[in-house]
Amino acid sequence: MQKTKILYLDGSPYDNGNKSGRYFKNNVNININKIINILSNDKIKIEVKKQMDNLKEQFPKYYEEVIGKADGLGIDRLTYFAILCPEILGINFEHCTTVICRKENGNLIISHNEDDEYVEGNFCLSKVKIDDNNWFVTNDMYNMPFGNGISWNSYGILKTINYCHDDNIRPEYLPRYFSQRHISEAKSIEDLIDRAKEIKIASGYHINAIDINKNIAVSIEVYNDNIDAKYIEDNYAHSNHFIHGNYCEEQKVDIGSNSIFRLHKATELLNESERNILKIRNILNYRSKEDKFENSILQTKDDPYQTIFNLCYDTDNKEHIILDIYVHNEKIKLDYNI
Repeated sequence: MQKTKILYLDGSPYDNGNKSGRYFKNNVNININKIINILSNDKIKIEVKKQMDNLKEQFPKYYEEVIGKADGLGIDRLTYFAILCPEILGINFEHCTTVICRKENGNLIISHNEDDEYVEGNFCLSKVKIDDNNWFVTNDMYNMPFGNGISWNSYGILKTINYCHDDNIRPEYLPRYFSQRHISEAKSIEDLIDRAKEIKIASGYHINAIDINKNIAVSIEVYNDNIDAKYIEDNYAHSNHFIHGNYCEEQKVDIGSNSIFRLHKATELLNESERNILKIRNILNYRSKEDKFENSILQTKDDPYQTIFNLCYDTDNKEHIILDIYVHNEKIKLDYNI
């Protein structure tokens, strides 16, 4: 069985970013020319520099992580920061589906597919120090800050992130990635909700989160300068468009998107399924008979996006997380003890 690398990042924010960057420099073939060409546009370069300065002023710890990662990767700092500004660069994509169900005994199961363009070597787990007594674990990629995708922390908060189609882009606000970094250190569901409100972000996204000790689950849709939180009592599914709150009627989902299909199919299968971890995981492995991108939940190697990994967690077993990591469409199973 192959093993996924786990980085233990317990130094300064700069050192943590630098160690992560050095790992990916040795494992990922990065083509940075496209970003350099985009930054030749002076208007875009000025916008990226402004947000880099804003991050340094508002969240110096996250700024230090970013420049550390740039230095570890051997990439010019401004050029690297541009990668973290999808709203300015106009690079947005759909990926990820999450399902949650409450079992008969009151405990929760959460399962999440992380779908993205596959880049070989662009995945590890990083355990990041919060302070002397606390930490969070996150999937780590060269092209995102810590805390994006999935994370769980020593306070007992586990979260998953879904990109949402959002017509209300505000590039003068910080990239959404840094709100996702910020909430990774939440001490409770209430703290997570407060943190989601604290940063005005350039585009919206979605959070599923559970408190593994209190058996509380919440869905939070995050907008530019507001949020909508919905506590989950029974079954729940979310993909890549807003389904509750202020924006659910306003958005326009891309033509050809399978986000709505995945939401409806996951919801249908949740209502039919037994409430155990195997059944819940199988929902996110669904493929239609035609095996087409627009009629599937699990993305295949021939589709625009692949499922990079699936996370499963059952609060019956508070110290055990299951990850299936897909490499060239082959699964690597990782059982991770919190």
